[in-house]
Amino acid sequence: DDWSPYQDQLQFETAEFLFARCQMSAPKIDVLLDLWASTLYPYKAKPFADHRHIYKTIDATAIGDVKWQSFSASYTGKIPTVNPPPWMLEKYLVWFRDP
Repeated sequence: DDWSPYQDQLQFETAEFLFARCQMSAPKIDVLLDLWASTLYPYKAKPFADHRHIYKTIDATAIGDVKWQSFSASYTGKIPTVNPPPWMLEKYLVWFRDP
């Protein structure tokens, strides 16, 4: 079976579970993968090296002719006049694909 760009079904299902179903944070993904690797020590066969490897593989997943799109977003609520949190002043670029 062709699971490209994933190595196999296990790698695909791991990415889908962590990213889509659990929406696990990057640091927690790394902890889980390290724990998993410790159980496979002599074989060194964990499905991904770290969260970056998962994200890179997911980004390489073809979805037909669906292109990447982006938009910018920023906080639009009331901003304190004294020492506003930096995130309130930032613009964020959001990338997505919408099949």
